[in-house]
Amino acid sequence: LPVLSHAFSRPTYPLAHYLGLWWIPLAYLGALAYAGLYTRRDPYWEEVRRCLIGATAGAVLIFAILSAAKIGGDASRPVVVLTWALLLVALPLVRGAVKEALFTVGLWRRPAVLVGEGALARTLVGAFRRHRTLGYDVVEVVADPSRAAERAAACGAREVILATSQLERAEFLRLIERLRGVTENILIVPDLAEAPVLGVEVLGLMEDRALLLRVPNNLLRPWNLAIKRAFDLAVGSALALTVLPLIAVLAVAVAIDSPGPVLYVEPRIGRRRVPFACFKLRTMLRDADRLLERYLESHPEAASEWARYRKLRAYDPRVTRLGRFLRRYSLDEIPQLINVVRGEMSLVGPRPYLLPEMAMLEGDSICDVRPGMTGLWQVSGKNALELRERARLDRWYVNNWSLWLDVIVLAKTPQVILRSE
Repeated sequence: LPVLSHAFSRPTYPLAHYLGLWWIPLAYLGALAYAGLYTRRDPYWEEVRRCLIGATAGAVLIFAILSAAKIGGDASRPVVVLTWALLLVALPLVRGAVKEALFTVGLWRRPAVLVGEGALARTLVGAFRRHRTLGYDVVEVVADPSRAAERAAACGAREVILATSQLERAEFLRLIERLRGVTENILIVPDLAEAPVLGVEVLGLMEDRALLLRVPNNLLRPWNLAIKRAFDLAVGSALALTVLPLIAVLAVAVAIDSPGPVLYVEPRIGRRRVPFACFKLRTMLRDADRLLERYLESHPEAASEWARYRKLRAYDPRVTRLGRFLRRYSLDEIPQLINVVRGEMSLVGPRPYLLPEMAMLEGDSICDVRPGMTGLWQVSGKNALELRERARLDRWYVNNWSLWLDVIVLAKTPQVILRSE
């Protein structure tokens, strides 16, 4: 950094200069420790959030010391800013890569026994295999809770994950007492299938021996909605101006490829079930509805697929040659930035549902927010998900919404598009 930065008047400094800055790494280490990065095992995106908080807190602390204590000497403020910017990117990537490597060689593994059966147990086993940065290695699944302590001791499990709801309260407490003698930690998985889980706070009332879960409803806070709208307007406007030349090129290509209008305008269900005109680049031939009807009549398997997904994933007779390319990389949805700027859509949100699907959403929380250009279901399987599964994921997004969740979805979207998923 001293060589690369123009903030220094000389290309290098004597060693004594850098030794005098010993407190800067300590400030960052203290801030990262305060953010919980050395004492917690979190899923990747939660760790990313803590990395950003820790790096930012460290930079603020360093600036405060430089300004107030006057101990910084020749410490360059531009270099501090550059270091902070590099940490925002490098810290999550390096920590994730190191944990993956340590898990592979066994140094980050914590053997765990999972107590449970059925769909929940299978889901958890798959989740721990995907989230290797957590370090939990499920070595055995025990269906019978009465054998949990025995199997945990035999496997040398340092973690026991309780994902069973078949026990009465007294039996459950006795099981925990038995497990406390054979394992370091017990993870309790409550059976709250569709309940909000992000941002939940655990409150313990010591005198009353009561456990409370505080579930925030961020969408009822006007300030949060204002932040989301400001984020959409700022980022959406910048993206719209950036891709304007691309839209012009694609519009000309659509006009050349097949006769018809360049834009396809379709009514969709918006916030509070108010319809709006959704913009897309046209990807279909004329008489698309008639072509679809004939195709479904002569292809029963396609009719079944349409009923389940409201899409034809392998072949759609309505789609033009260029349209297949545009849909593959979601380029046909770029004009929806206009809807975002106009306030009819959001960058991230539920799918903009069709008017015939209104009945399915009657009284649904999905319509409490603006539909999005991208969303949770798009980064969780895109067209491979059935319509009801998409609606379930959209509902989960609404119930768990936070600005950080929007950032996660936006960060995942480009790789999903590039993989044509």
